[in-house]
Amino acid sequence: MNSRRTAVRAGSRLRRGLALGATAVLGALALGSATPGNAAAEDFPALDDDLAAVNRSTTAAPAQMSQLDFLLGNWKCLVTTYAHGQPPMTNTTYLSVRSILGGHWYELRSLQLPSTSNPQRVVARQVYGWDPAAQQFTTYYFDDADGQGAGSAPQVTAGHAVFTGTYLFNGFRHIGRDDLYSPAPDKLYNDVSMALESAPDQLFPVGTARCDRR
Repeated sequence: MNSRRTAVRAGSRLRRGLALGATAVLGALALGSATPGNAAAEDFPALDDDLAAVNRSTTAAPAQMSQLDFLLGNWKCLVTTYAHGQPPMTNTTYLSVRSILGGHWYELRSLQLPSTSNPQRVVARQVYGWDPAAQQFTTYYFDDADGQGAGSAPQVTAGHAVFTGTYLFNGFRHIGRDDLYSPAPDKLYNDVSMALESAPDQLFPVGTARCDRR
């Protein structure tokens, strides 16, 4: 009998302990769920790619990127485009090329102003980076006229890079080549050629850009 009473009292204590434990757990859950509502609203982090925290990346920028330093800066360009049987068209284009993401990429921002010969205004972006797997430079282009594309440059020499890729302009896909070079510290030139996808080796010139540093 005594053992039975002892077992009942022990069971009661156990049940009370479980009840208290459950209450504590539920209380903690309730408090935990209420905490975010009582806390100050979280600020959305700034995502600017020039933040010091980003530029202190633990991964060092590829040393090869310095080979593209001749692109960096602000440029005012006279762009001339020509097609078979048509007079050349000229536009003024402004370029700004900067290092982003701690030097892992170079970003080109451009604005092509309309002119009497070419009324199209185009805002574009382009990035250049190093592909360690392919051991070559890569580039991605996009603009507000639905132009887009990607290219690569297996080798860059001092002040000279040739990027070749596949691009889409005005709904027409083609092979494009940008022959970028700096004949002088304050000059940046680009000789542009293209080819049909069906004949990628048959490149023909379609335009030039002659840029002066600003």
